[in-house]
Amino acid sequence: MRTDLVTQGVNRLLDAIIAGEFAPGEALPNESNLAQYLDVSRPTMREVVRTLAERGVVKVVHGRGTFVCPQSEWIDVQTLIYAISQQLDKRQVGAYLTQLRRMLEVGSAGIAAEIITDDQLAEMKETVDTYRHATDPEEVTRADVAFHTKILEATGNPFIKAVILPLQDALSNSRFITNSYPDIRARALHHHETILQALYDHNPQAAKDAMRAHMQQTLEDINSHVPGSPTPVSSTED
Repeated sequence: MRTDLVTQGVNRLLDAIIAGEFAPGEALPNESNLAQYLDVSRPTMREVVRTLAERGVVKVVHGRGTFVCPQSEWIDVQTLIYAISQQLDKRQVGAYLTQLRRMLEVGSAGIAAEIITDDQLAEMKETVDTYRHATDPEEVTRADVAFHTKILEATGNPFIKAVILPLQDALSNSRFITNSYPDIRARALHHHETILQALYDHNPQAAKDAMRAHMQQTLEDINSHVPGSPTPVSSTED
């Protein structure tokens, strides 16, 4: 129960900092007031502060207090990703994530096409079949994420998956929105099948072209179906 209270306190204080209730450089309330603000005991409040200090979100200066650090000093990747996702609208999040995915996944598809194994291809086919028959957006999203993750894994490069792993929550949330539209799912399924065929053919250029087309379609779908502000994301770079 204590751990749950700490997690809740961390999330509440982090959300307040992200929302600007406590600005960078500003001191947090004293222990008594902060514990009251978080609706937790003082020991739990201290654990909350310690956790955020370890992430670089706040800095404890003995004798002076606890101060909010600018985001440029935050050192926990997932905390940064969460903050950025909260500060942008859903269309911006989806577009910027798609831009990043294109940078990683087009090249990864080409590498995977050269060395992918029969077992890996069979696993990927299963994800495509699941995607094809699923109707629940959550199940569709899981199959979608699994398909793309398996391509990254098939490169044999552990750093590629390490780069994308902290983004999985943000990616899943963004994909859940687009996977809620049947027309988008139908287009994505077509692209998945085209990518899979290129992998079966061990054709790196075809795999890259198919993934590039998929990312372009994804960006267009985000811009047409997801509410939010226009983004300066290019549709040509990878």
